[in-house]
Amino acid sequence: MFWWLIAIGAVFMGLGLLVRLWPIPEARLSGQPGPEAPGWHAMAGGVKLVIPNAPADAEARLKRVALDDLRTVSPREGTYVTRSMIWQFPDVTRVWRDAAGALHIHAHLVIGRSDLGVNRKRLERWIEEAGLAAAKS
Repeated sequence: MFWWLIAIGAVFMGLGLLVRLWPIPEARLSGQPGPEAPGWHAMAGGVKLVIPNAPADAEARLKRVALDDLRTVSPREGTYVTRSMIWQFPDVTRVWRDAAGALHIHAHLVIGRSDLGVNRKRLERWIEEAGLAAAKS
């Protein structure tokens, strides 16, 4: 019985290490997917928000809020990787402006098929904390 517990523990540790070391594809770190229409858009594994009338300092505000999140790092400008608390699953959030000046925020998972609404909840919190809630409507 004791060895079974050790084996199960080793499997969980191995899975945790695998998730933590899983490489994030370059396309996930730099992609700028549609849609382009203003508002919230449910997407496979995440969500996208387009804010056409965002303030000029919106990116700086979002950066401050994102980096205040203890599990979030920024591997490059406009890209944030947030890891889940226990298993450390990575979620990527991209922020950019289009040629017309609209702010695009795309938050999505890296591993799996469904984020269970986690990315939208985090993005709603970031928007609120950045003071952009009025601009999104």
